[in-house]
Amino acid sequence: MAQPPRPAEEFEDDVQEDEEDEEFEEGELEEEVNGASDGGEEVAAAEDEEDEEQDEESDDDDDAQPWTGLNRLPERADIQDMLNELRVEGRKQLTVLLLGKSSVGKSSLINSLLGEAVVRVQAFKLQADTETTTTVVRQVAVGNPELDGFRLKLIDTCGLEDPEAGDTVNLGALSKIAEDVRGVGIDVVLYCDRLDLYRVDPLDKAIIDAISQTFGRGIWRRTVVALTHANLVQTPPGTDYDSFVNGRIRLIRGAVRGPLFFRPSLPVALVENNETCPVSPESGFRVLPDNEPWMLSLVSQLVDMAAARQRPYKYHPGLSSKPSHRFRWLLPVAIAAEVLFYRRFLRPRLDDNQRRVEREEDRVWALRGQQRRALGLHPPHRPDKDAAWRLEQMYDDD
Repeated sequence: MAQPPRPAEEFEDDVQEDEEDEEFEEGELEEEVNGASDGGEEVAAAEDEEDEEQDEESDDDDDAQPWTGLNRLPERADIQDMLNELRVEGRKQLTVLLLGKSSVGKSSLINSLLGEAVVRVQAFKLQADTETTTTVVRQVAVGNPELDGFRLKLIDTCGLEDPEAGDTVNLGALSKIAEDVRGVGIDVVLYCDRLDLYRVDPLDKAIIDAISQTFGRGIWRRTVVALTHANLVQTPPGTDYDSFVNGRIRLIRGAVRGPLFFRPSLPVALVENNETCPVSPESGFRVLPDNEPWMLSLVSQLVDMAAARQRPYKYHPGLSSKPSHRFRWLLPVAIAAEVLFYRRFLRPRLDDNQRRVEREEDRVWALRGQQRRALGLHPPHRPDKDAAWRLEQMYDDD
C-alpha cells in the first residue's frame, strides 16, 4: 500500500545526499577489481563454443507459444521495429529476469508486456513450498519473415522479502531463484519497485545487497529499474511529477551504487499496469502524467540494454560475491604493500627515533657525571642494557 504523501521538504532531505551521484560519468568509474566475482561477463566470455551450441539447442526446446497478445497492443508496430533491431544483430531471443519485492507489479508487468493475462497476479509473495520462478516464452508470428520466430522469454519470480520472519530477506527463495536460472542466458534484469514510495528502507537495501551477493555485483550493469504505479496523480506538496520521479530515481540508484566507485548506469523505466492509465488521443498509446508512452520507453530500455551487452549473463555459483571470497586476490598485494611500507617508511623512522633516545640518555648521564664530580662524588653507575630493561619492566608492572 502506498504511503501517504509527505511534505516536499522531508522528501528533498531524503534525496539530497544522493545528488552528487549525477556528477559521475556513467560507465567510466565502474569497479573492475573483482571480475570473476562481480562481473559474470568475463566468465561468459570464456565459455567455449560447445556450451554455446548446447544453449542454442536448449533454447529451441523451450515451450514457446505464439505471441497472440502482441496484436492487441496499441504500440505493436513500434515494438516490432525495436525487436527487429535485435533480430538484425543475429539475436533469436530476448530473455528478461524480473526481481523485486512482493506487490510491486512484476507479474502484472509481464501481462502488460505480452498483452495477455498469462501470469497469476498475487497480492502476497509465493510461499516457500510453491514455485519461486515462472517462465513464459512467446514467439513472434506477425507475418513478417524477418521478425517471425523471435522469442521473448520472461522469468517471473516470487517476492524477495520474508514477512513471516520480520520483514527480512528471503534468502532461501533467492537461492532457489538462482538455482532455477543457473546456466540460463539472461539479457536484461528488471528490478521492480514502486514509484509511489518515498524512501529506500533497510529492507530494500538488504534485498539489493542479497542480490549482489548471490548473482555478483556485475548483475547491476545489465539491470533496468522498473518503477510501477507511475500514473501518480498526486505528488507531495511543493513538488511536481518530474522532480518527484528524479528524487525517487536518485534514492534507488544511490542504494545500488554504494559509496565507492561502483557506478552501473541503471536506466529507469516508468510503468503503469492499471487499466485506468490514460491513453493519448493522437496515438492511442498509454501515457503517464508527463505524456511519456511508458510501454515504448520500457521496451526501448530492454532492447538497448540487451544490445549493449553482446553476451548474456549466466549465473554460476562461483560468481557470488561472498564476503570471504571478495577481493581475496588482493591479500598478497596488501601484505607486500605493508612490508614495503614498513621497510621504506616505518622502520627508518623507528630506528631514527631510537638513536635520538640513546643520544638523549647519553647526554643525561654525562650531565649527572658532571654534577657528581662537582660535588666530589664518584661517577654515577650506569646500568647496562639488560639491567635497564629489567628495571623498566619492574616500573611498568607497578
